[in-house]
Amino acid sequence: MNHIGRQFDVVSSMSSSYYHKWGSYMLLTWLHHWHDNFNLTLYSEDILPVDHPRVTVVPLDSFGKEYKSFLKAEHSNNRAPIFAKKAWPIMHHLKPNDGCLVWVDADVITESFIHSHWLNSLIGDKFSAHLGVPQGDYYSVETGFFIINRAHHMKNTFLEKYRNIYLNRDFSNMYKPFDGDTFGRVITECRALGLEYNELSPKPDKVRSPFNKRFEGKMWHLKGKHKDKHPLDSPRLLRQLDKLP
Repeated sequence: MNHIGRQFDVVSSMSSSYYHKWGSYMLLTWLHHWHDNFNLTLYSEDILPVDHPRVTVVPLDSFGKEYKSFLKAEHSNNRAPIFAKKAWPIMHHLKPNDGCLVWVDADVITESFIHSHWLNSLIGDKFSAHLGVPQGDYYSVETGFFIINRAHHMKNTFLEKYRNIYLNRDFSNMYKPFDGDTFGRVITECRALGLEYNELSPKPDKVRSPFNKRFEGKMWHLKGKHKDKHPLDSPRLLRQLDKLP
């Protein structure tokens, strides 16, 4: 199928504290390397010092009662509300029935040019393109970057199942109540119904962190000790900043 003209809705979220650590560099490299046809919708619970015509900052409070009720509810794992700040933007941007949702985490540094042809090559006509990873006995997804085809006939099925997990706070049949585990559970349930997706991990049942090898030279997802560093103590980041005008 010809995908010329397909729209990509690029979305992320970050707090003010994360913006002042790694998030500002995520934005700098995103603006430099992603084709200027792309715009970014950025969600935050804080006021961010972002002023660029390609970036729209949206308050998380705009999601209203359902979101606020989830944050206030008791949770068996206190990190669940943290991942809701990612889940609600995902659910909101899955409502349209055309184009694709592209999620990019606030700790992803873009390292080379990204255009729609490359994104189309990853997803094609499938429902999604994502990196599957093992979490205990469950299929999970490394959600630092993924694409979902909103025109796919099973998009609404996926969205309904995903929403029900959060609205009912039913985090069973997954390793932990985290965004990647929720995504993985819904993919697993939809796969049983015939859902087809592009698995970007070479060994989703074995490799726990496939992102940086799969997208080497394209994107870098900060992990573990790298997140704890001061950004300007990272030679890899400094090399990327040298490329910027």
